[in-house]
Amino acid sequence: MRLTFTAFLIFSLLFLSCAGRSIEGDRESRFVEDQKALAVASLYRQNFKQAMQEIEEAEKVAKKDPEVYLIKGLIYFGLKEYKEAEALYKKALEIKPDYSEARYNLCGLYLTIDNLDAAIEECSKAASDPLYKSRDRAFTSLGVAYFRKGDLDKAYEYYRKSLELNPALVYTHNELGKLYMALGREQEAVEEFKKAVEGFELYDEAHYNLGIAYLKLGEKTLACNSFKKVVDISPGSSFGMNARSYINSVCKKENGG
Repeated sequence: MRLTFTAFLIFSLLFLSCAGRSIEGDRESRFVEDQKALAVASLYRQNFKQAMQEIEEAEKVAKKDPEVYLIKGLIYFGLKEYKEAEALYKKALEIKPDYSEARYNLCGLYLTIDNLDAAIEECSKAASDPLYKSRDRAFTSLGVAYFRKGDLDKAYEYYRKSLELNPALVYTHNELGKLYMALGREQEAVEEFKKAVEGFELYDEAHYNLGIAYLKLGEKTLACNSFKKVVDISPGSSFGMNARSYINSVCKKENGG
């Protein structure tokens, strides 16, 4: 299973949107909340067409609800229609300027299109909001942006801030492991990748990265075990295909094949 940055954003939205809000008010308000919940559920299943239909029903009667535009923006993000997603996130922020959920997702969009300075600006604002429930993820995204800019010290600082808030955030452990790999600190990378796969057993990228780290340490048997796990989890993904290449070369030699 791929724990991509898109999934990272979707899981954050699901956490925020399905946190069990108390619904009071008239029938129209209940309808809007029901439609948003349905759209989020469809988004989780990656049924983007159905999600769009459901959120547009909510939009017809709730044109000033910022969460409607956040959810609609994330649907477009899932469809890789980034200009539309950006406009919708910004519309949500026009309605509610302190809406950190929308700002965080705007940061994620900018990371996806490699607009790193804009990503840093938006995620810095989200991370500085003491009421925002996903500050840990915002710190991780800041770390990713600085890592891509080549500022490894800043990246490390933000990964540590993220893990101080949420030590169980597997995506952050994987990203910190990649940073250690870039620094040539393979043993520390191994520890981070192990934390990632222990927290989410189906995390194919972390298993793959763990295999590479073991390989660099000369631990070929452990590396091959990790590569085999990747193939078991997602044989058709890029990680699965690359892992199979290592199995067919390094691992066969290790086994005397």
